[in-house]
Amino acid sequence: MRLNDFGNGSNRSLWKWIMKTGNIVLVLVVGILVGGVGHAVLADGGTDKSLKIFSMVYALIQNDYVDTIPAQPVLDSAIRGMVASLDPHSEYMSPQEYHDLEINTQGRFGGVGIKITTQGNRIIVQAPIDDSPAFRAGIKSGDEIIRVNGVSTTSLGLAKAVRTMRGRPGTHVILTIFRKGVFRERNFDLVREVIKIHTVKYRMLKDHIGYVLVREFSENTARDLDATLKKLDRRGMKGLVIDLRNNPGGLLTSAVDVSSLFIPDKKVVVSMKGRRQDRAFRSHGGMAFPKIPIVVLVNTETASAAEIVSGALQDYHRATILGTQTFGKGSVQTILPLFDGSALRLTTARYFTPSGRSIQNYGITPDVIIKEIVPHGSRAISVPREVDLKHHFLNPDVKVRGVVIPKANIQKHLVYPLPKGKSDNQLTAAIRILKRKISD
Repeated sequence: MRLNDFGNGSNRSLWKWIMKTGNIVLVLVVGILVGGVGHAVLADGGTDKSLKIFSMVYALIQNDYVDTIPAQPVLDSAIRGMVASLDPHSEYMSPQEYHDLEINTQGRFGGVGIKITTQGNRIIVQAPIDDSPAFRAGIKSGDEIIRVNGVSTTSLGLAKAVRTMRGRPGTHVILTIFRKGVFRERNFDLVREVIKIHTVKYRMLKDHIGYVLVREFSENTARDLDATLKKLDRRGMKGLVIDLRNNPGGLLTSAVDVSSLFIPDKKVVVSMKGRRQDRAFRSHGGMAFPKIPIVVLVNTETASAAEIVSGALQDYHRATILGTQTFGKGSVQTILPLFDGSALRLTTARYFTPSGRSIQNYGITPDVIIKEIVPHGSRAISVPREVDLKHHFLNPDVKVRGVVIPKANIQKHLVYPLPKGKSDNQLTAAIRILKRKISD
């Protein structure tokens, strides 16, 4: 069993962070729950009756439906519908989907190098990965993928489109792109490559301020971040910007490891409360960077593991959080492999920041609210928050549940990719804050 805290999703798919043609970003941790899924409990006669009705309906379809149909698609659809009715993040995964998830968390696989999002049933390029086949071919953020190998993405659906774009390195895939105001259709013949997820990028800014962009939290993120910070430290770093904007999450263990670089040892980073078990995850390994002043940049797409890190650094007063209200996903999912190779991702707990805050539907409120300035002519994509999703959970804290977040805190239209240079007003503000802290 694996437990995860999945990043946000628009219509259950926005944060299916399609890295390199399709990466469902999850926050995973091994061995949380005790027990298995080998039995079903019929709590009352009503449940028993419903199961009997289900069996009858299935039998009628098999016997009397106008055409003979395979049993498996019918049963898969029934399972998917049942799980989808629970909440936005519980999901049944076919053996192929579960296999894709396993590959994704390893940080490399064959693809063309695209992060995508969805708008209704449209598949939109969020951004190409640097130096990927898609990047070199000129595919841009905001492009709509209308066909993959000649088949409409509307008929394919997100999951099949992703699997079609993936494949063995060296093979070809043709993406048909619509670019508003430029061309209605253009074919891009791309050769798949092994795409590695470089989750940490960095540079040294003026005044000895280090800048680190964390794209997601994968197996190697904490290790890479530690090495990056040591490099910046050797170059005289006096302040640090950690950019978690557009970060949809990742491995929970990675979020804990990253937080451990900045907060004291054995402190609670995040706690979880569920029906089966409560647990707290604590910092470890010592505080590698105990004194460096930090500003963390966040926005609507800062979700899941990225919210865990932001919340921990905020609660321990270790960093100034700057930007706009984060996504607000405060539930935990357990990955339960099934005997046929499929798996169930089931919501099993809620998580809380070190001070006991639930961010469900609410998110992390930055210490400094600054909205991103959209440069003239840039493409923007409307981004929902957790509270906008169907079947979302209420915040368990009654005091928070009825709180209305000021409109000034929320920015739903974000630019892809992130702005650069002087047009990045949030980074400029972060640098200004750090310069004041350094001089104090």
